[in-house]
Amino acid sequence: MSIDRLDLKIIRSLSGNARKPYKTIAKELSVSDATVRKRINKMVEEGIIKQFNLLLDYHKLGRIIKAFIGLRINPQKLRDIVEHLEGNPDIQVLYRTTGNVDLFVEVIFKDMEELNEFLESELSIEGITGTEVTVVIGPYKRCPCTGL
Repeated sequence: MSIDRLDLKIIRSLSGNARKPYKTIAKELSVSDATVRKRINKMVEEGIIKQFNLLLDYHKLGRIIKAFIGLRINPQKLRDIVEHLEGNPDIQVLYRTTGNVDLFVEVIFKDMEELNEFLESELSIEGITGTEVTVVIGPYKRCPCTGL
């Protein structure tokens, strides 16, 4: 399916608030709410819209430390380490990368103590040969998924 300008406008409107009523979007775009509903349903069916996400205010949840951790990994242990890490709720994203590190881990914690505990417990497993930790001190543009 190819998308047109109207589809793009609908996507932009939803990206600001995925719960926005079809009627409101229709009014913004000067089309009928049936048109908006039909177009959104089609984009969902076609896999263009994968899901409607929940955006939490991590500051209000007391989770204010965001860090990126680069991991150097023994290649034979990569799959085991990924399986170990992917179920951890503090890990937002795991990326396979090229360059100086093999995995890039995005984490969010309530404080530096929690980050340190994570480093000492979760990352002290066989196969991790090195880490590079970068703590975020402030955003210039916030992540659309975490708001941090």
